[in-house]
Amino acid sequence: MNLWAIVTGAIVAITGLLGSVVLVFKARPEVRKLKTDGTAALLSATTATGAELADEVRSLRADVTRLWQAQHATQERITVHLRWDAKVVDAVRELGGDIADPPPLYPEGT
Repeated sequence: MNLWAIVTGAIVAITGLLGSVVLVFKARPEVRKLKTDGTAALLSATTATGAELADEVRSLRADVTRLWQAQHATQERITVHLRWDAKVVDAVRELGGDIADPPPLYPEGT
């Protein structure tokens, strides 16, 4: 081989190698910036989703509280009604009437 071909090949190889090293060093900060931007976007999306979920949980808790209160009030009214039913049945029977026991307000076994 001729010396010029070897020298030219070596120069091309060294230039390519140096160019690759320069590209790697240029790419590192950009990769770091992309990672930082991606992390910020992910954090922002996660925060927004967390806030939405917190609002939804608050709303659901309020609904559950309202339902529990309504159920409790209904239970109290049923208890009062059961006592009234028993008094009415007793009064009718004391007056000589024939009346069946009031129908159950709950399924059997409850």
